[in-house]
Amino acid sequence: LPSDPGVDREFAGLLRAADETMAVVTVGEGSALVGETVGAVDATVVAVRASGGVDAIPPRGRELAVGDVVYAVARPETIRRLEATTRAVDVAA
Repeated sequence: LPSDPGVDREFAGLLRAADETMAVVTVGEGSALVGETVGAVDATVVAVRASGGVDAIPPRGRELAVGDVVYAVARPETIRRLEATTRAVDVAA
C-alpha cells in the first residue's frame, strides 16, 4: 500500500482523465481464462488476488485459476470483453 494517502486519489484522477478505466473481475468456473496467462489477457493486469494474497504487477507468465480476482486497466469495450471471458463457457450440446 502507498505510504502517501493521496496517491490513490491521484491515480483515480488520472483514470478519470484517460480513455481507459479500471475493472475488477473474478475468474469463474469454466471460464475461458482458466489456465491462461496474465500475458494472454487483452488488458493491462495491474494485480491478481488469489487465496494466497495479492500479486501486484504479476508476471506475464502467471497462470489464472478459478476464483482469481483480476484488476485490469483498459478501454471500456475491452473491459466488456474481459468480463464476458471471466464467465463460464456454456458447453451444453
